[in-house]
Amino acid sequence: MKVAILIACGLLFPGLSVAQSSGSAPKDVDGSNSSRATKDIVPLPSIKTLTAGQAAGKKLFVQRCSVCHLPALPSYTAFGPLLDGNIVTSWGEEAIRQRIQSGSVKMPGFQYTLSAAEIEEIVDYLKTLDFAKKD
Repeated sequence: MKVAILIACGLLFPGLSVAQSSGSAPKDVDGSNSSRATKDIVPLPSIKTLTAGQAAGKKLFVQRCSVCHLPALPSYTAFGPLLDGNIVTSWGEEAIRQRIQSGSVKMPGFQYTLSAAEIEEIVDYLKTLDFAKKD
């Protein structure tokens, strides 16, 4: 009896996964299944072009900062300013380090979860970003 139930489940579940993946995704205006247009994709530098410290900073940035600080999609509002090399230049590296460490009214501080070396890696990575409009 148990063998018959296992065989029935084995035959049923692969059919469900095929049904879920077969063209049921809504199509965009251009007919593609992509939920985002190509122009909305944020180009982040490849790890191959970064130093080891910058690559580590990219990983930390994507894990800890990107949800609030990457450019917004049309249906998404960024919580904080877009962080890139221009912000680091205008605010100064020390001010950026201090903000990451201490936070602000809207942003948590990371002094207890990130080391000084990790904060430095994030700042080094931010200097590689440039989100200025290039139209």
